[in-house]
Amino acid sequence: MQSQAASSHRSNGSSGTLPLTERRWDRDGLAVRADDIFLRAPDPLNDGLRRMLDTLQRQGLDLDTVETEDCLLAAFAPIVPEIRRRLDDGAGVAVLQGLDMEGLSGDQAGIVAWALANHVGRPLRQGIRVDRKLFTVTNVGAANNDPTRIGASNKVSRAHSDNGCLEMRPPCYLGLLCAENAAAGGESTLISGETVYQVVADERPDLLPLFLRSWHFRPPKLHTWPAGPTTIQKPILEIVDDEVRIHYARVMIEPGMELAGTPLTQEEREALNWFDGVLERPELVWTYALKPGDYLFTNNLVTLHGRLGFADEGRHRRVLKRVWMRRRHRPPYEDPALLALDPVANGSQAQ
Repeated sequence: MQSQAASSHRSNGSSGTLPLTERRWDRDGLAVRADDIFLRAPDPLNDGLRRMLDTLQRQGLDLDTVETEDCLLAAFAPIVPEIRRRLDDGAGVAVLQGLDMEGLSGDQAGIVAWALANHVGRPLRQGIRVDRKLFTVTNVGAANNDPTRIGASNKVSRAHSDNGCLEMRPPCYLGLLCAENAAAGGESTLISGETVYQVVADERPDLLPLFLRSWHFRPPKLHTWPAGPTTIQKPILEIVDDEVRIHYARVMIEPGMELAGTPLTQEEREALNWFDGVLERPELVWTYALKPGDYLFTNNLVTLHGRLGFADEGRHRRVLKRVWMRRRHRPPYEDPALLALDPVANGSQAQ
């Protein structure tokens, strides 16, 4: 099976010290870069969002039926290039603060999340029959029977990337709009893929070839095509156009390798255990407590994200609106006429 992270520019033979970029940071290094992370939503943007929601309501449009032309926001457009710059060339994270969530329904909060994300990139579906525009990250309790779907629980979500298993490539960007807070806990966590790569190269160079090769990931049930494949393949670490990319979800790798008929060897299990330990080093992990009206954008290709466990109580219930995005402004561009002729880019899905 063709790796969904495949690229004609991939080079997996790199090792040793990498050139230092803004994407390599630790907890303290990112903490002092607040001006490079946080942006304030201007009042005209909140006014524009309210007008947009009023118009959509009058026209009878909802989250499933709204389209790009219904959600053009002149007050947001000037901010978009700076958000993209921070995601692509900066630390890989940007937080838009001060969005007015007061009195919004769940559907309206979803429209706000999708509309803003739709300016930053092209939103991707997160399910076939549900979650086509976005996914609501909240604890649904016993209704969630899929152990790989941590976003539907209140458990600790360990460092991972979102893998977008229904698409030809993983999402470039992840957006998380905080609509409501938990009573306690639920802080978001973030770690730099370039930092992780360098730790591996410095401390365990013997493991680098293992992380650079392909692994099987088992998609969550709602992210699995009925006709297959049953797993997707990608490396944990790779270098594409001199950019370190990281793809990881331990909760998906173990069952994925089993499903592929290649269960983890003792060597692989020990390597992943050590890797997990690196991802939990406090000095590497940036932690931030999202507040209602905060919109966290991350570069999903170069960072891993997670969250601490949380507790809901009464009206204090953690609700985030998650949007996956593909870059519109940088290649590989998605001209259907070109994708249909490119088996690497389209994952051999052309008919």
